[in-house]
Amino acid sequence: MLDLFRAEWMKIGGNRIVTTAFIWIYPASAFMLLIFAMIAAGVSETFRQQVLPSPPQWTQQVMFPWIIINSELGRMMLVAFAGDVFGGEYQRQMWKNLLPRRRRHQLILNKFLTIAAYALFAFVLMCIIVGVLSGFVTAIAGASYGPNPMQMSGDEWSVFVRQFGSQASIAFAAALLAACYAALGGIFTRSILGAIVFGVLFTLAEQGIVIVLLIISQITQTPELLQVYLLTPGYNLANLSSWSAFGGGYVPLFITNIEVSAFSVETSTLLVLGWIA
Repeated sequence: MLDLFRAEWMKIGGNRIVTTAFIWIYPASAFMLLIFAMIAAGVSETFRQQVLPSPPQWTQQVMFPWIIINSELGRMMLVAFAGDVFGGEYQRQMWKNLLPRRRRHQLILNKFLTIAAYALFAFVLMCIIVGVLSGFVTAIAGASYGPNPMQMSGDEWSVFVRQFGSQASIAFAAALLAACYAALGGIFTRSILGAIVFGVLFTLAEQGIVIVLLIISQITQTPELLQVYLLTPGYNLANLSSWSAFGGGYVPLFITNIEVSAFSVETSTLLVLGWIA
């Protein structure tokens, strides 16, 4: 299985246009934006005055990229990436060359794992870039960039590691779900474009179901019907992210007019795993 993983990793990396557009764009964008911020800190007194009153902390900066990664936009990018990986096997007729040598379930499971691992590697790299370069921006502005890692208590490190790990796990699950959508699209359409379109439509459908539920609930006078949205993968990923970042669950604004509470971490985790399975 390790050989399969290594081969798939090299194969995905060889498609530089796709990986750059949908995966490496994350750390590359963070790098470029912070380089510009460093320049601004060096030449603009106004910029420095904005940083000095409340300088950022590295623990916050390292966590910030997960907000973008675990958003709907981030999931769309993952769907497009996974769509090329899965749809490409059909469009380029690579399965015919691979299947005689390996069992089908091994190839497919390995592809899921590699897509998620590839995405997670780029995401963690983005977090590191943001954390390190934000320190340079803060230093150029003349502010302190705390907290000092050597002076952080065990409890503080525990909280940080737990939050970072949970957000990384959510991103890994989101990548697996994106691969699921793309795999279904590839199977049905036998093309890269079809896999991407199918996956994007599936992702949009998670939000589109809100409109459908709102219309039906108003017609039938059953606002409780809106709770069906809480079963979708998108909600449960957002709920897990909210529990991790803020210590509380996520309740969408459109269902706050009825008595409903956010799912627990355990419930959302089980539902996300169920959708992936």
